Amino acid sequence: MHGRETVGKMEKFSVKKPFTVLVAVVMVLILGFVAITKMQTNLLPDVSTPYLMVVTVYPGASPERVESEVSDVLQNALTVPGVENITATSAENYSLLLMHFTDDTDMNSALVKVSNKLDQAKSDLPDSCLTPSIIEYSLNMNAFMTVAVSREGSDIYQMSELVKDTLVPYVQRKGGVSNVSSSGLVEKLVQVQLNQDKIDEINAQLLDLIDTKLADARAQLDSAESQIAAGRAEYNKQMKNFGNTVSNTVLASMSTEVGNAVDVVREQAQALMESVNQLIAVVKEPEIQQALIEVQQGLQKVLDKFDNTGMRDIDSLIEVVSELRDVTDKLTDALQKLQERVNTETGTEGSSAADLADELQLQQSLQVIYSTLEDTIKAMDDVPQLMSTFSRALGSFTQQQLNAYMQFTEAREQLNEYEKQLETAKQEYETARTQALAQADVQKQLDIDTLSTLIYAQNFSMPAGYVQDASGESWLLKVGEEYDSVDDIAGALLLHVDGYGDVRLSDVADVEVIDNAADSFTRLNGEQAAVLKIYKNATSSASDVSDNCLSAFKELEAQYDGLHIVVLSNQGNYITIIIRSILTSMAVGAALAIIVLAIFLKDVKPTLVVGISIPLSVLFAVVLMYFTNLDMNVMTLAGLSLGIGMLVDNSVVVIENIYRLRSRGVPAARAAVQGTKQVGMSVIASTLTSVCVFLPVVFSSSIVRSLMLPMSLCIGYCLMASLIVAVTVVPAAASTVLKKAEPKELPWFEKVQDKYVQSLKWCLQHRALPLAAAVVLLVFSGWQVLNMGIELLPQITSNEAVITLSTDASLSKEESYVVAGKAVEAAMAVDNVTEVGITTDTSVAGMDISQLGLPSTITDLLAAASSYGKYQINVMLKEDLSSRQIETARQALETAIAGVEQCTGTVEISGMTDELTSQLSSGLSIKIYGSDVNTLTALSEKVVDIVNSTPGFVNATNGLGAGDSTIILKVDRDKVRAYGLTVAEVYQKIAKRLTTTATAQTPVTVDGTTMDVKITNDLDPLTKENMMDMTFDTSVLNTDGETVTGTCTLADIATWEAGTAPDSITSENQTEYVTVTADTLDGYNTTVQSRVLQKALNEFAAGSEMPEGCNFSMGGETENVDFMVREMVQWMALALPFVYLVMVAQFQSLLSPFIVLFTVPLAFTGGLIGLLVTGQQLTMISLMGFIVLMGTVVNNGIVFVDYANQLRMGGMERRAALVATGKTRMRPILMTTLTTVLAMLQMVFSGDMASQLMSGMAIVIICGLSYATLMTLYIVPILYDILFKKPPLNVDIGSDEDLDDIPDDAAEFIAAQSSAAQPQPEA
Repeated sequence: MHGRETVGKMEKFSVKKPFTVLVAVVMVLILGFVAITKMQTNLLPDVSTPYLMVVTVYPGASPERVESEVSDVLQNALTVPGVENITATSAENYSLLLMHFTDDTDMNSALVKVSNKLDQAKSDLPDSCLTPSIIEYSLNMNAFMTVAVSREGSDIYQMSELVKDTLVPYVQRKGGVSNVSSSGLVEKLVQVQLNQDKIDEINAQLLDLIDTKLADARAQLDSAESQIAAGRAEYNKQMKNFGNTVSNTVLASMSTEVGNAVDVVREQAQALMESVNQLIAVVKEPEIQQALIEVQQGLQKVLDKFDNTGMRDIDSLIEVVSELRDVTDKLTDALQKLQERVNTETGTEGSSAADLADELQLQQSLQVIYSTLEDTIKAMDDVPQLMSTFSRALGSFTQQQLNAYMQFTEAREQLNEYEKQLETAKQEYETARTQALAQADVQKQLDIDTLSTLIYAQNFSMPAGYVQDASGESWLLKVGEEYDSVDDIAGALLLHVDGYGDVRLSDVADVEVIDNAADSFTRLNGEQAAVLKIYKNATSSASDVSDNCLSAFKELEAQYDGLHIVVLSNQGNYITIIIRSILTSMAVGAALAIIVLAIFLKDVKPTLVVGISIPLSVLFAVVLMYFTNLDMNVMTLAGLSLGIGMLVDNSVVVIENIYRLRSRGVPAARAAVQGTKQVGMSVIASTLTSVCVFLPVVFSSSIVRSLMLPMSLCIGYCLMASLIVAVTVVPAAASTVLKKAEPKELPWFEKVQDKYVQSLKWCLQHRALPLAAAVVLLVFSGWQVLNMGIELLPQITSNEAVITLSTDASLSKEESYVVAGKAVEAAMAVDNVTEVGITTDTSVAGMDISQLGLPSTITDLLAAASSYGKYQINVMLKEDLSSRQIETARQALETAIAGVEQCTGTVEISGMTDELTSQLSSGLSIKIYGSDVNTLTALSEKVVDIVNSTPGFVNATNGLGAGDSTIILKVDRDKVRAYGLTVAEVYQKIAKRLTTTATAQTPVTVDGTTMDVKITNDLDPLTKENMMDMTFDTSVLNTDGETVTGTCTLADIATWEAGTAPDSITSENQTEYVTVTADTLDGYNTTVQSRVLQKALNEFAAGSEMPEGCNFSMGGETENVDFMVREMVQWMALALPFVYLVMVAQFQSLLSPFIVLFTVPLAFTGGLIGLLVTGQQLTMISLMGFIVLMGTVVNNGIVFVDYANQLRMGGMERRAALVATGKTRMRPILMTTLTTVLAMLQMVFSGDMASQLMSGMAIVIICGLSYATLMTLYIVPILYDILFKKPPLNVDIGSDEDLDDIPDDAAEFIAAQSSAAQPQPEA
């Protein structure tokens, strides 16, 4: 009763102070309109995406190498808290890691931690690997708007320049635009193409010049050689004649004596060497040992001279003896020091037996070396005596003979010296000849890096500073001059050759201006055009960005004649459609509610009150949305649209009861207060039950919470606003507008009520039959719907289609472009197609490269890898097409593309949920895990066969393809090291050889146009046939420790074998897997058919063909649907207790709520039947309809049971109270049901995008509420009659006026004190 009094106070206040209510209404209206203008509009709510991507480019690396050297290394390093799993894709040139975090992860903190881990892991990556880039995965990675640009009267170069320099910057400056990427821009560039004919011509001239110079040198060498030969012959002749004169006996004896002396000295030196070696082995003092080692080295040099020269003449012998004497002097010094140490230590106390043995061995070694040294010195001393003997022999010569002998000796030495000089000159000639021939090959000096650096250095102009003249005036000193024409570039000096002159760039290369038209394929309706993809900021309003861009396009078209900008896709259109749909729903809902009230009340005044409450409640809800930071998106607007159908219920119930009392003669003001008070608590309870069903959304996770929380909040705001309006504004307005209201009789409705009373009495007498029928119908419909299958989101159509086209891999770029052009022509020929735009698809992992936020060098590498073969075709259909006509057009596009040879394509109709579904897996996806690539490949092919044999699935593939033809070069590390090379050096040189194109570091300006300079060198391409002949410069240390340079071929250090490499390698938490995907045929449900497929896979896994260590995991749409169903079922399970508790508080009974709650599952029957009849499938949105139904279906039941309790507490018998309640509450029950159902009909039959999204939920609510009306009017009374036999509990606590006076504690205490103070009478 206290709750009713509280509600009554609110009505009393509203009726007594209507202007206060009016002020509040005006304030809500003002705030609401302002909030609408200030709120952001977006396609979807802020969906949490707890993902980070790590992209690492490894130029030239195969997928296997990327996996082992990059992906595995980074996965081991990225041990960051909160990571659920890491999926790695290793493809040619790059690695992509997708890190999935838990929902509650702070992504900003995670970003910092991942960045720190990557910094630590950089040193473990290959040197040629570029720095990893971290990308925060978000829904804004998809293009917000796609437009095609063309211009009449301008060539492609002028249009491209306009787009690049004017249009793109202009659009990018508009509010909310984060980035604009362009494709199809044709730009001019200067190409420097090395010309083999020109190089050969210069080389021939240089060779002629070198041959001329070398001919003179060769002639000089030949002349010198002939002169030396003549001198040698003359010497031999004269020496022979001299021999006849000089005593042959003397010369012969001297020759024999010299030879004997050489032998003796050499033998003594060898013996001395052996003695020194023995002594070194027993000497322990480092200083003496080092001195003996130096002696040993000196003796070795002496012995080498004996071995290398014959030592047949006395002069050579004397020279070597001199060296040997120096060695023996050093040995004598070392022996003296050693002897002193021996004399000091011999016989010392404490010497062990081992020490004495060592000393004995040392003494023996010393005795041997002393003896040998003495013999050696004696042999050396004999050499001067030999010299004296030689002198005495010469003394017998005459002076003339002696002079002749001396001249012969001098001539011999000169001839020897000349021959040495000639040999040196020959070697120098050969070296000079080799170098000259190498320099004569200009091609070797003209690699692309050198040319790039040269052009950069020559194209230089920079202010160096200021200089002053004699008058003190300052002049800016500018150094250098930039190129301004092709002739300037062609005239660049490359090198200067003495005797030849200057070699300029035009002498060796063709320099011309070309364009990059062949680098991409971009067309609009078959004509060359540019395509722009516009991306918006995450925090910007979608409608604002759309309006800004569209206005910019109009301004540019007005400013530049002939400029046409065609919008191929625009997410902002979806928001416009949604807003238009919501406004239409509001208008239709209000109109239908007024019509329903007019029909039942036959009075326009109460209808006006309800009509005012609709926009007022909506604006109130908008104000609450604004202050809780909700924006306008498809989910919040859907919540408002749904709320419009529900918010009129409270006002209808209140105004109907007020009007009923007023028709019974109750004054207007009293009827307003009393009528609101009677139904106030039931209205509050029914509103709370509707609101409570949305509370469990806070416990949901991931996408369910991100999508449904904004919708739930909007519905809750609408319901709370409608409650406040119903208990304040409605009674205040009713007390004014219903002052002169007169009761209107409805004969037709009274007849309906009489029929209902009769049928209700019959049902109360035969309670089992209607209950059994309701339960059977629920079970049947539930079973049928579950067999229909479940989808994540409903299919939504628009007038925008996207064709993903792939041409055959065997086609060249030009052939692929031709096929793509035919596909465009085929699409244009389809009926209802207005615009067709095509661009080359340069996406990586489903995302546009330009949106990955990567450095330009990485973007260029990734774009080059996908320069042709895959295309995206945007098709615009006529705007006025129905959904059926759009589907017909889609099928026609599929047929048209299928008719184009050498390509495959898929056609999809764009929708407003594409931004979300593009980030989620759709169709069938099966992951096959294992450790061996070959086993996984073979197993995946078997799974493909199983999938294709399952009804409903087509185009199953494992995505591996045939793989790239690969040459595996196996480098022998030992051989590479032996040649002074490393494997990295071999790789770098091969990679450099394969790089045939480079871009100069600075652009040039030609005829006022800034152009890049592209340098191309394909004169000596590396092929499979010639690659093993590739040479490498080597450096090897010889036995003398000197570095010897040379060359080797690749065949000397490596071998190769042919094979195939996969296009990419995927792994999850470092476990490799292959994904089998398939499309679902129309008329089949992925979830249902997946159950059939799962049975087949289980049977296969149980058989003998299943490899050990492999397993399957069903993913894709099935995985997402299962997750969504679990979340929604959990939501329903939590919502039911909340609804029950609210009704416990309302009925003050634990049993009474079950009467109403029992209708919830039965009411689901209506929604299920609606899905069956309309052919709709269960989706996340339609499941949301069942949750809404849980909160709304009980509302009429609460009003019914509450009013029946009031009648029973008034003294009526149970069944009589039920019949009276049914007859009294029939009108408001029908009115609230009809207003909600009719408002929802707009969503079902409008056919726009909003209707397609929300129609499933609308069907569930419409059919569910309609069926719930029967439940309320028949099943609720039956259950009440069964379960609620006792009258409701009514606790009498008195009135508010005397509540504080009973009991009067103070009066009792005063009376007690007075009686105690009175004197006691005497006995």
